[in-house]
Amino acid sequence: MKQLLKILLLCGVSFGFALTGEEILRKVDKQLNFASAILSMRMEIYLPNQPVRIKRMKSWIKNDNAYVEFLNKEDKNTRYLKLKKQMWVYDGEENNTFLISGHLLKQGMMGSDVSYEDALEADDVYEKYTIQLLGEEKYGEYDCYVVELVAKVKEVAYHRRKMWVDKATFVPVREERYALSGKLLKVQETSSITSVGGRWYGVVTTVSDQLRKNTKTVVVIEEAAFDVPVSDTYFTRRHLER
Repeated sequence: MKQLLKILLLCGVSFGFALTGEEILRKVDKQLNFASAILSMRMEIYLPNQPVRIKRMKSWIKNDNAYVEFLNKEDKNTRYLKLKKQMWVYDGEENNTFLISGHLLKQGMMGSDVSYEDALEADDVYEKYTIQLLGEEKYGEYDCYVVELVAKVKEVAYHRRKMWVDKATFVPVREERYALSGKLLKVQETSSITSVGGRWYGVVTTVSDQLRKNTKTVVVIEEAAFDVPVSDTYFTRRHLER
């Protein structure tokens, strides 16, 4: 019996060591969730028959909160403040601060394919889904686990999600998000996976809202620092409206 067990282990076969879908997503969370971060990013918004819109921004993140400043000239007076499940926007041109809520949550940030609803997605989102490992397959250059999530509750933006997770880094390289009807709503793809301080992340993320025609938004992380000191003063209305 011992010899049989040794053979099974040497062949890579086991009864308890294979990863489940939930374990894979826990490893994804470990890579993508962090105590704090400072990010410099570029957002490219592609719309039909229009020149590409380029937005530059810097973001300070701590736990469930985030503060974003836009640096390009035309948006320099626009700032975002995410406080857990709330999104506040400051419009410097109008000297006005407002809370994004209701149907506005489904609108794209700065006219992009990334909705406010997506930006507010909580870290505990996976608790609201039944998670299943569908198998393994190649996606582009990446060997991936394919994981399906089906909603257990109604209070989610997407009823079903299908995710391709790179086996080497546990970074999702593709995700498809579906409505209850089965209609594909959004596709997100990640490429140029790199590591900073032992943490893997995708440098380039492309989001396509399938309800819009011929649009996409590309977000490029140009600089990243994780688990660094970030002052709590960033996450106040006073700082937002300064």
